[in-house]
Amino acid sequence: MTTLVEGRAPFTTGRTTRFSALRGALSLRRAVYGLVLVILLAQVALPIAILLFTSFKDARPTDADFFSLSFTLENFRDAFSSGRLLSVTWTTVQFAVGSTLVALVLGTFLAWIVARTNVPLRNLVGVLTIVQMAVPGILVPIAWTFLASPNIGAINVAWRNITGTEGTLFNVYSMQGLILVNGLTMVPMVYLFVVTVFSSMNSSLEEAAEVSGSSKLRAVRDISLPLAAPGIAAVAIMALMRAWEAFEIPWFLGVNERIFTYASEIYLRTSTPPSNVGLVSTYAVFMLVGAVLMIWWYDRFNQAGERYAVISGKNFSSVRMDLGRWRVPVAILAFAVLTVVILLPLLMLLWMSLNPFFRQFSWEAVTSLSVESYVSAVQAPNILQGFANSLLVGVLASVGVLTLSTLAAWYSARRVAGGRLLYLLTAVPMALPNVIVGVSFLWIFLILPLPIYSTHTALVIAYITLIIAVVSRLVSARMLQISSELEEAAQVAGASFLRAIWTIVVPLLSPALLAGALITMVMSFRELQTTLYLAGPQTRTAAVVMFDMAGDGQFSTVAAFGIVTFAVLLVGLVGYNRLNARMGLEGGL
Repeated sequence: MTTLVEGRAPFTTGRTTRFSALRGALSLRRAVYGLVLVILLAQVALPIAILLFTSFKDARPTDADFFSLSFTLENFRDAFSSGRLLSVTWTTVQFAVGSTLVALVLGTFLAWIVARTNVPLRNLVGVLTIVQMAVPGILVPIAWTFLASPNIGAINVAWRNITGTEGTLFNVYSMQGLILVNGLTMVPMVYLFVVTVFSSMNSSLEEAAEVSGSSKLRAVRDISLPLAAPGIAAVAIMALMRAWEAFEIPWFLGVNERIFTYASEIYLRTSTPPSNVGLVSTYAVFMLVGAVLMIWWYDRFNQAGERYAVISGKNFSSVRMDLGRWRVPVAILAFAVLTVVILLPLLMLLWMSLNPFFRQFSWEAVTSLSVESYVSAVQAPNILQGFANSLLVGVLASVGVLTLSTLAAWYSARRVAGGRLLYLLTAVPMALPNVIVGVSFLWIFLILPLPIYSTHTALVIAYITLIIAVVSRLVSARMLQISSELEEAAQVAGASFLRAIWTIVVPLLSPALLAGALITMVMSFRELQTTLYLAGPQTRTAAVVMFDMAGDGQFSTVAAFGIVTFAVLLVGLVGYNRLNARMGLEGGL
């Protein structure tokens, strides 16, 4: 008897210990869930709430009666009665639709060449297409200003010298100019999505069409494009959303001719005193409504994804289309497109960076090129500070984004009660244009009795909201591939909930986490709209420094700084794409 009692005691004690450990883990799990939920609500729901609240107020966020229960529709009446809202809406629609069409046509053409044809140098075409993504957004309109402005643009000057006329070949300050330049900036994004659609397409139908006597052009028109149409339509909605919130190009190229989109109108109204906070929020609300409608439309395409499947259990053939005698002409056309998309702007930036001031192309100018602008850029304290701020904010934002994305993905993948809510909260920022994030957090930081505004903390908080939708999708996809058995075994063995996540889940997620960190770092050097609202004199990032220097006319130094930043971002982009190719991850910049 004594032996039996002594033999059961350790078992009972061990089971009790294990149950206690599990109860402790469950309690800690609930506490962490609550903390993540509160943070995501503050990051996502609070900015939207403060934006809607402000649109119905006639008081400023810093006024004592701002939180009173008196509301007004005066802001909406002012927006409609002046006709300005309708004018800006129509301009934004034209700009967004036109830019999307340009990006779709060119991006789809380049993707088809790389994925479906035997055109020579097609791999180089693919590399040059995505290189454009490493060019900081603010440099694109600057480059096109010196390429195609009516007076000093190199293209128009050359046109006048050749034809002897006084006219212009292309005016970049027109609506057509804005549409073309913005459309060119979105070509890489369209390419990255469409090339995956073409790559996964079964070529047997094209082969059957050609055997039946159809020409290659007709096979593309009747077979390839209809099969890829659903995928192209989905990326068209995404491109439309990007164009809807575009800021740099409407601001630099459209303001002089008073062509205002939502983003440039909102920034003008907030940066020009006295600003009407309620009216600005009203414009932002209409911009948000448009973005939400596009997200809803995009989600409908994703939900119907199975109807558009192009890979099945049937025989799969991926034979490239032989273009025969058209191979070289099509290759020439592809490089002509790339010349406009990336080579011309990049060469103009390089030319500007090697001259102390802008000069037209000439042999005399070539003989006097120097690296003086690069020396000035390296020695300028504000440039070094901007670079350091981008680096610091990018690192801190990466930590925050990856932590929240990992925990939200874990709760969702393990089907913990409330996990789906966390997943949805990380997806909501897809509908938030950058300018709205900037305006909303500006109001919040002015209201809070904490010295956050214009600090690095303010930028990190806003950046987490901007980037979490992309990174969390990347992490969630990886999390679904990890079984829960390993972490459960670790907890049964006595590891705490957080220790099991840190030692088991995080190492297995490392490829997706590294890719997410690279995306966040690249964004910290490119982002401008939100940063303009939240950065102070000591916290200006690289993009804001370039924005201010361009406003002061220091284009040569800006170009030199931009070329250096381009080189840094290109290294990150190459690393990201290599990781994508090695791990089979999805996502894009």
